[in-house]
Amino acid sequence: MKRRPFTLAEVLVAVLVAAVVIPVALRALMTVAMLDEADTYRRRAASLADLKLREIVVTGEWADPENNGDFGEDYPGYTWELASDEWTAGEVLLRRLDLSVQGPGRFGPTTVTLTTLVPELQE
Repeated sequence: MKRRPFTLAEVLVAVLVAAVVIPVALRALMTVAMLDEADTYRRRAASLADLKLREIVVTGEWADPENNGDFGEDYPGYTWELASDEWTAGEVLLRRLDLSVQGPGRFGPTTVTLTTLVPELQE
């Protein structure tokens, strides 16, 4: 059986299909890479917020007036801020702690806020 060569029309259709499919596929790959980068910033901010909130609760730093800071040279661009207010559950007086971590992001600053309750200190 003898093979015949491709016609000019077949070659043009193949080039046209490739010209349409390749840019769409590259755009999809770029979008996935950008979303992955944004997710990395968000996960890092959430991890830092979790660690800082645990530290503040364990050490009792939440009672101190200094309620913001950064994470030093290890995590440049990431800052934290602690807000607290009274919260009651029946007759139990608690303090609600909201720790927000803000850091860089692909589409603007990334902010993560974690909240916990601690017993109010008795004087």
